[in-house]
Amino acid sequence: MRESSIYFTSDSRRVDTSEWEQYVLAHPQGNFFQSPVAYRVFNQTRGYTPNVLFALNKKDNKLCGILLSVVQQESGWYSALTSRSIVWGGPLADSGEIAAELLREYDRTLSQGVIYTQIRNLFEQSTLIESAAVFGYSFSPHLNILVATTGKTEKDLLTEMSKSKARQIRKGLENCTIEICNSTSDLNDLYSILKNLYRTKAKKPLPDISFFQSFYNETAGGEYGSVFIIRHKDRIIGGMVAPKLPGKKIYEWYVAGDDTHYKECYPSVLATWAAIRQANTEGMRHFDFLGAGKPDADYGVREFKARFGGTEVNYGRFEKIHRPILMKIGTFGLKALSQLKTIKAS
Repeated sequence: MRESSIYFTSDSRRVDTSEWEQYVLAHPQGNFFQSPVAYRVFNQTRGYTPNVLFALNKKDNKLCGILLSVVQQESGWYSALTSRSIVWGGPLADSGEIAAELLREYDRTLSQGVIYTQIRNLFEQSTLIESAAVFGYSFSPHLNILVATTGKTEKDLLTEMSKSKARQIRKGLENCTIEICNSTSDLNDLYSILKNLYRTKAKKPLPDISFFQSFYNETAGGEYGSVFIIRHKDRIIGGMVAPKLPGKKIYEWYVAGDDTHYKECYPSVLATWAAIRQANTEGMRHFDFLGAGKPDADYGVREFKARFGGTEVNYGRFEKIHRPILMKIGTFGLKALSQLKTIKAS
């Protein structure tokens, strides 16, 4: 067997942060979610534990691959049933072979203790499908929508989206302002809107407030992201957490608007427009919606996103269930718990 020319470490102290940052920035598929900024955001979030795996050349110790994952776990007596590891936009590597070796090493060393791992692809990973299958990871289709934002005017962007969305943006801007969040008070107001949305409609886990505080602090200055807020008079009625990688993409991570009470303001639409417009102004290649559901499933949010004039892509996801019995128990238990919370909230 040929001896490998690379070695791995999960000790982030052994890799200079600036080298890590530059590797992500220079990589053709580099993205915010594999960056040291993302690591710090996760590391300061209650219920989140980030893990980073580096591949380095034995010859010169140069970085040649990264896989950043984050273990998420809900609080409460059922926490053990919610432990999962999520990878956004990784692995990043110099070659497909190194990417496969990173996944193998992750599976061997960092997947212990979680119920399942999910890799959410942000770019084409077809060369990894065969290797991932060998390690027990299944591939499933999953859609996303990308809005191209370079070389265009705002008028171009508005023309490319549906007439109804362009009209809503113009109407909303007559009544509201789009701002960059610059106070923890405004951040807390946005979080309250998000909590209500996730409790009543999305019915998915929402990160603790510490996540949003950490993102707000780590992206101060705007180089790696912004928190947009939509203000009507003196009230926050919507906004978006929008990470970015300089020169490449801005992402829609968490977005919400009080569309029920402020129908003529269209806060959710304005929050999305805020990020698209910033991507255009700063010369970013794309605004990335970070997911549009499964192709074979009805998903109303996909229709909302598609009306902004983007292109639908299908990069899919990899998933491996490490603890099948706990997965079944957790799926059943959390569904029952969600129903109970809905009853209490009604």
